[in-house]
Amino acid sequence: MKMRIAMVLGLALGGQAWAAEVKVAVGLSLPPYVIQEQNKGMELDVVAQALAAAGHTIKPVYLPFARVPVAMQDGSVDAAITVNESSGIKAAFSDSHIVYQNFAVSLSKNGYKIGSVDELGKYSVAAFQNATVYLGDKFKAMAAANKRYGEHAQQVKQNMLLFTGRADVVVGDRNIFKYFNAAAKKEGVDTSQPVTYHELFPPTPYKVAFRDAALRDSFNAALKKMRADGSYEAIMKKYQ
Repeated sequence: MKMRIAMVLGLALGGQAWAAEVKVAVGLSLPPYVIQEQNKGMELDVVAQALAAAGHTIKPVYLPFARVPVAMQDGSVDAAITVNESSGIKAAFSDSHIVYQNFAVSLSKNGYKIGSVDELGKYSVAAFQNATVYLGDKFKAMAAANKRYGEHAQQVKQNMLLFTGRADVVVGDRNIFKYFNAAAKKEGVDTSQPVTYHELFPPTPYKVAFRDAALRDSFNAALKKMRADGSYEAIMKKYQ
């Protein structure tokens, strides 16, 4: 009888351990939001901490972004991050856990007044790779007409160009820009110069897509508590 109870208990515990691991598809690895080499980052830490509060551990599954909907559909992952309803994924979406927002950034000492995307055409602009794909038709038209427009795969290059005066304006996410200041500083660049963020692009709220609605609800409750007790903001500050 004792052996039978032990076997049942062992199976139950094994089931709980299996259920506690949540496989999360990660299609975008962008420091400081996701730092793949460390399985950390601003966004990844928020998701991991919220899931931990609900009794789960996270297992990031790094995929090409186009593979994320497929992985959700075939059940090879339990959730996916950096997505929203516009992704076309059929899932139970969480509350927004992170917001990305691109800005035009200039050195404050130059006193630039940039109120629209069109006005970027007057300046030398360094943007992230494929910015013309993501930032809308007006931005694409500006880039096509601006002979001093360039894109850079290594985003630290933007910081270096701006702070050394070789670009008037850089375009990218504010948190990513701040993160790469440290790398630019290591190259001898003075990143202490004040900058101005010109808000020309709308913010993009992202959510977590869950296959299971109950898990989504637990995540939302934990996320709400994190925002209230300051632990959410602590993660944001850690990477800034």
